[in-house]
Amino acid sequence: MKILSLALVSLVLTTSGSFAQFDVLREKLESLGGLQIDSSRMDILPGGTGVALEGDFRLKSDTMEAYANKAEFISETNTLKFSGNVSIYKDGLLYRGEHALYNTESGELDATDMRSSAEPLFFNARRLETKSKGVSLIEAEDATFTTEDAEDPGFYLESDRVTIYPEERIVFHHVKAYAGDVPVFYLPYLSQPLQEEMGYTFTPGYRSNLGFFLLNQYGTTIGDHSIIKYKLDGYASRGLGTGFDIDSTRAKAANTPNFGKFKFYWVNDSAPDENNTFSTADRSDIDQNRYRVNLQHRVYLPGPEESSVYVDLDINKISDEFFLEDFYPWEFRDDPQPDNIVSLVKHHDRGELSVATRFRANDFYQSDTRLPEIALDMIRQPIFDTGLYYAGNTSFGILKEELGDDDELRLRQRQDRLTDSLKDPLSAASLDPTTSRTTLDSLRAQLVESEFTRFHTYHEVLFPKTISGVVSVTPRAGVGYTNYSSISGTEKPNDTGRVIAALGLDTSAKFSKVYDDVNIPSLGVDGLRHVVQPYMNYSYVSADDQGEQFKGIDRLALSTRPRPLDVTNYTAIDSLRDWNIVRLGVYNRLQTKRNNTTMNWLSTNTYFDAFVEDPEYNRDFSNLYQDIEWNPLPWMRAEFGAQVPVFGDNFEFTEINTRFTFMPTDYLDFTLGHRLLQDHPFFEDSNLVDLRIYARINENWGVSAYERYELDDSTLETQQYSVHRDLTSWVAAFGAVIRDNRGATDYGLLFSLTLKDFPSVRIPVDFDPQAGAR
Repeated sequence: MKILSLALVSLVLTTSGSFAQFDVLREKLESLGGLQIDSSRMDILPGGTGVALEGDFRLKSDTMEAYANKAEFISETNTLKFSGNVSIYKDGLLYRGEHALYNTESGELDATDMRSSAEPLFFNARRLETKSKGVSLIEAEDATFTTEDAEDPGFYLESDRVTIYPEERIVFHHVKAYAGDVPVFYLPYLSQPLQEEMGYTFTPGYRSNLGFFLLNQYGTTIGDHSIIKYKLDGYASRGLGTGFDIDSTRAKAANTPNFGKFKFYWVNDSAPDENNTFSTADRSDIDQNRYRVNLQHRVYLPGPEESSVYVDLDINKISDEFFLEDFYPWEFRDDPQPDNIVSLVKHHDRGELSVATRFRANDFYQSDTRLPEIALDMIRQPIFDTGLYYAGNTSFGILKEELGDDDELRLRQRQDRLTDSLKDPLSAASLDPTTSRTTLDSLRAQLVESEFTRFHTYHEVLFPKTISGVVSVTPRAGVGYTNYSSISGTEKPNDTGRVIAALGLDTSAKFSKVYDDVNIPSLGVDGLRHVVQPYMNYSYVSADDQGEQFKGIDRLALSTRPRPLDVTNYTAIDSLRDWNIVRLGVYNRLQTKRNNTTMNWLSTNTYFDAFVEDPEYNRDFSNLYQDIEWNPLPWMRAEFGAQVPVFGDNFEFTEINTRFTFMPTDYLDFTLGHRLLQDHPFFEDSNLVDLRIYARINENWGVSAYERYELDDSTLETQQYSVHRDLTSWVAAFGAVIRDNRGATDYGLLFSLTLKDFPSVRIPVDFDPQAGAR
């Protein structure tokens, strides 16, 4: 414990009693820890009953701070009495007033008639005491609470008796809520948690496929590290739903928010066969008892502390393929076919070893299973002091691909109908033979369900060098091997054991020039440095083609973007084949100074691929790619990505993506986006524009809108409009949404009423049910 010097104390210490009383005070306060006391004068109280500290008194410790004009310690009652401009910070609360009493024995604070605040609350009370023995709590009588820092708040609560458990909950007895001077409701008892996801919330709203709905949720703690949220919901067109979510607060604190979750939700659907506005699929076989069970969890071994060995679980069991589409539409848009994976992982600074199992829990989804797959991934790392670097990966798995039951039935029905038509002379005469054979071959290929055991390994050595501090050269060479066995469901590959050989060379040069005299404050320019970095990446791979008759599982998916040239980053193992590619490009960066750092003001990357041997489309050249990012100011940003067919190759299409965010004033903010896709051989043409805008009309009113328009077929896909009203302590919003699904139109209404800075007291309403979980 440290005691600061008491200025001028020698002028007033006339008896040894002052020393004795001060020593008693010091001993009583030692439990606070890290004690510091400062004052300009110290006197003994009449009769030697205590000591008085006057003149800018300050007490500072690990658990409490106090400031006052005067403090008196009375030894008989173990009381420290503060008076005059008193400010005390204790247990996360700040108290202000003229008088306060602190019991040095029990640790209780009597802050009667003092004003107090604990973010986001402000309150005062006729009697206010803190108790530190056992559970830390604050008790108040005849208290007034508000979230508005104003002399006359627009919204506040009055309660006869209040108990505050800091950072946990507030318990009100006989509480009245006032809007201005008008009482709006009364409750004999209310326990309100202080965490965002706890407490009672209700969400009214409307959607075309659900009708009007009212969602009810109550959150509370379960155990020491979890929050459970009970749900009871009503849908006018679908019936009742109930369930609960469990979230681990420990997972959030560890910055792994995607883990530590369990969700169960069940709906007694009165109209399960009614088509959703987003789908025209047959629903006649859907049972009215619909549900989802989801577990996302990470278990550290041996635990519970974080370690390099852990088990990840991602389990999803769903009653039918339309459940997420109906009741969790935002999840359906992000992940329409959730996985089921359990993996054991050992993480190391040089790599990661995993044993993963992907299994099929929902037979209506197409999925591949891995029972199991063992993988070792090694990151790029130096080989002793040779200047060489190594990277590689090895995996072994038992893999199988399975069609969704409904998809398989649909494909087989189409195949049977076409086969029957070809057998019938009258029907066959009206069909084009070539088209029919092509369609039949395509259906048969889609019905293939591959199954095999695969061993794959690939290892690469690199030798990075810098020449004259300007040119970087990184040659690399790699070798790998893939073996397939126990093959069924598909024809065997041309070579069940193939060797992969790869060579590559990455080169780049960097040149720069500084323009210190360029200053454009309106565009955030404080001097410029231009960096030019031309580069060339060469990649050669020799890997025998497995043949069209072999249908792999880890295969290429259709994409408009260029493929990676590094084999270690190429995850489509079963589609790996010969290639010989040169990628040529140049980076341009304009950098400026801002906040004592260097930032990229404008960045561009221009490049294209030249094919000596194209593994996919027999091209000579790719499109010309252009990526641009412009960040002139914190409130202005532009992104541009394009690829255009400038080389006149057979595989020609155009793609342009643009997004511009701008806040020209403090009352207007908008984002404009555009996507153009034209003449792609596999994807439909699109010319999509979206606009999001928010305008603040004045201090109390604002409007917002979002629109998405497809110019290619003149469809206004989404319209969303809202009006916002600031009600001092509350923020209200009302809006509507319309979605054109090309055949059916979805409507929604929005109303929200949210108490500022107190998120657990809210009435959130959204277009999507369950949207509060987003």
